[in-house]
Amino acid sequence: MMPISLVFFFFLGTASANAEELWLAVAASDISPAGIAQKAKKLNDGKGIVVQSRDCGDRKNVFAWVVDIAPSAKSAKKSLKRAKVVAPESYVKKCQVAAESLLAFRQSAVDISIADVPRTVVNWEDKDRISTIQRLENGKHILISRYFDSNKEDALEGRRERVILIDAEEQPHELEKSCTDAGNFVAGNDILAFQCAREQAGDELLHSVLVFGPKGKKMKEIVHCRNPLLTETTISCDSESVGADGKLNLERVERRLERGRRR
Repeated sequence: MMPISLVFFFFLGTASANAEELWLAVAASDISPAGIAQKAKKLNDGKGIVVQSRDCGDRKNVFAWVVDIAPSAKSAKKSLKRAKVVAPESYVKKCQVAAESLLAFRQSAVDISIADVPRTVVNWEDKDRISTIQRLENGKHILISRYFDSNKEDALEGRRERVILIDAEEQPHELEKSCTDAGNFVAGNDILAFQCAREQAGDELLHSVLVFGPKGKKMKEIVHCRNPLLTETTISCDSESVGADGKLNLERVERRLERGRRR
């Protein structure tokens, strides 16, 4: 796997999920995630983040390579002077940050590795290039960081997703480095479960259900299962099998949760 220069990036300081007013020092912008990734790769000095203008409340979404997130216009303009050396068209943008957005948590909307996605790929869409964040039922958040793996023999053309838990203290815990089509997140107390597509049988995708405890410690993985549900002591999911006719069969199964043990 190629080194990933920016899978998730935290600026120094508090990254509050609450709405706030900030000033962004923008070195480049583009209407597409692929375009901003390419511009960011050229300008990247290790200090930057891709921001979606919708995270500032804009109706029309544009992607921006931001070299500084500042609490005041004066501070942002200082950073702008440095940016203009390599990007003369740099500018300052005032931003009313949307609560619980990627920007609110100082997370990049597009990983720089996306710049290396070949133009010849046929199954990539813009949604495969943009990271997302969502709130869980327990008040924590899940970041799905989408990036590119340059393995030439890869059946998914290099599409990858990292699953990262952001806890109540806004600290990141990487749960899974590669989880295709991560989804069906369910949370209860300090337990989190979700599914990843792991393999294909005929025309059907087969999944695994992953279960994590406090601080992102993996407790259990149930292969060939989807649609997890949690109780205080059990997890259930739909066991998958593909018959000789190629049709997918689902059967509900239940497993006990034994904290402190991994099965």
